[in-house]
Amino acid sequence: MALNQIAVLGPGLLGGSIGLAVKKRGLGDVRFWGRSEEKLSAVQERGFFASIDLAEVVRGADLVILATPVEFFDGLAQQLIVAGGDFVVSDVGSVKGSVEEGCGQKLRAAGFSFVGSHPMAGSEQGGFGAAKEDLFEGATCFICPKGDGDEGGVVKEFWEALGCVVEVVAADVHDQTVARISHLPHALASVTAKVALRKAGEGAFGGGGLGDTTRVASGNPEMWTGILLENQKAVLEELKRASEEVATLRELLTTEDRVGLLSWLREAKLYRDQLNGS
Repeated sequence: MALNQIAVLGPGLLGGSIGLAVKKRGLGDVRFWGRSEEKLSAVQERGFFASIDLAEVVRGADLVILATPVEFFDGLAQQLIVAGGDFVVSDVGSVKGSVEEGCGQKLRAAGFSFVGSHPMAGSEQGGFGAAKEDLFEGATCFICPKGDGDEGGVVKEFWEALGCVVEVVAADVHDQTVARISHLPHALASVTAKVALRKAGEGAFGGGGLGDTTRVASGNPEMWTGILLENQKAVLEELKRASEEVATLRELLTTEDRVGLLSWLREAKLYRDQLNGS
């Protein structure tokens, strides 16, 4: 890739993992921007340039990646416009429609190239301390290029170089897909945690299934508040379907329909087994 300098705005799990992955593969120099000098000290200890001065961080960059929570993207876009430069902008946000309509349009109107992206990799852990150099290996990364330019290719090559399998999709298709496979599971994990763990101490009696089912509920609440609200329409559609399945289960139990319950559970097992490739 013809990328000599990459600026990452936000040194959290994903932003930090980008820096470590690029460094491991020798793909270019990574510079970090963050709002807290205290948090940036951990980044600097790993040998990266890091500063609270955004203009200094993006100066000379070929690629700028927005890695803060999505709700900060519009403000960062405005700062990038003021700073100026000849770089492509991408992001790691979990929602693409609102990003396209806000940050993306703002940057394009100012003459910048913007290609939304979303690597399907992460952890319930957060912060630079949880970053991993191999986080993206084998993970799917959605990219949502818009327009006839070749900037989509630059972003696609970048994620492939980090080990991702890239899927090119429209922003609305992305949001509908992740509502089903990511946002709904997180919401239901939180529902399960609130119901199953409401009595203090009982969680200690649970097995691995309880931990597996509720694990992602440990994700950053502030971040997930933004994600669920940004993708509100698609998430509400999937919650409606989930409510219909719960209603079906209630009916099967109320009527003691053994045959119907067995069929319902078998269908769920079939879907889950397909995920494992069984």
